[in-house]
Amino acid sequence: MGTLVTMEEKRQFLCLEVAWEIDAMARVLPDLVPNTDEGYGHHFLVRAMAGRLLRVSYVLMGALGDDAETTESLARIISLDGGQG
Repeated sequence: MGTLVTMEEKRQFLCLEVAWEIDAMARVLPDLVPNTDEGYGHHFLVRAMAGRLLRVSYVLMGALGDDAETTESLARIISLDGGQG
């Protein structure tokens, strides 16, 4: 493959801050929609979307800030290879 993207430390930290913010919003999101019979499953839909956001933010944080995470393991999370967990 080609050359990897390089970035200055401040830019990398900014990307990590964005990922952390996505993570924080995803953790709060399910509590904003009550789990009621009148909701017709909206709570579960929001919870599923929040779960996906958590996975995306995890991959972004891992790709930018954790050399121990392999590209293959991060790609499996994004592709839902082997389930959603």
